[in-house]
Amino acid sequence: LFSKQGFSFLSCIYCFPFQNISLISYLIDNSTFLMIWLLCFKSLIVFLSQLLLIVSAQNGRCPPYSDCGFLGRIRFPFTTIEQQHCGLLAIHGCQQLPSAPKTIKLGTSTSTSYSVLRVEPRTIFISDDKQELYLRNRSCKAFSKNFTLPHTSPLASFVNKYNITIFRCNHSLKPSLSKDFHKYLNCSEYDIFYGPPSILTPPGFQWPSSLASCSTVQLAVEGNSTDDPFQFVTSTIAIEVELSNECESCLDDEKGRCLLDTEGKFYCATGMQILFFG
Repeated sequence: LFSKQGFSFLSCIYCFPFQNISLISYLIDNSTFLMIWLLCFKSLIVFLSQLLLIVSAQNGRCPPYSDCGFLGRIRFPFTTIEQQHCGLLAIHGCQQLPSAPKTIKLGTSTSTSYSVLRVEPRTIFISDDKQELYLRNRSCKAFSKNFTLPHTSPLASFVNKYNITIFRCNHSLKPSLSKDFHKYLNCSEYDIFYGPPSILTPPGFQWPSSLASCSTVQLAVEGNSTDDPFQFVTSTIAIEVELSNECESCLDDEKGRCLLDTEGKFYCATGMQILFFG
């Protein structure tokens, strides 16, 4: 861990007779000892500098994975709150008991926490407790609970993997819709209309123009849509992390780490750069 200069410094603390009261005069009268102490001081500077670099590098380095209780081992793009610089989404509670709740905060809100249910290589499953309450009580507030995803960056974008688009329309609107669409008319403030979930929407699909005046919200779903939205809208949200092409290339064969430089632009750290910068 330490260099030769470090050992030189440690040995130098014994090289001068400290019992002499007139230390300064002794050094002046004995140039040899003065030179020794100057060399010792230089060794001390080198020793401390090297030690600082080693500690800083170790603190900045990112392990290939982190243990996170019942979630198991998590890897980039996920990380722990203790090592936020090692990933894009940091999970709280990994250092607590394995069975302790794990949570995550998204976007700019620091007050809203979501329970983490499980983690897959590029997808994290979280629970929205307030949405769960709305759904359990069959409250139409569930259709106004717009979920805010983390902001897109040069490293990645984020998507609600299993979602459906809900149209909230005035009661007076009577849209002309295909048989693929459902309607729910039991909300006091609006009627809602919806088609299939996003994963079942064919390429090039266009929403009916008759719904253009309605407001929309994207909600998490499990299963296919039915006439009763409370049967398939869920409080469990699957957030998929879609890494940029540059970041994917950087991570190939675990060669590098995806970072942002001081200007917020993508930067791939490799080799010794990983040791000193992340």
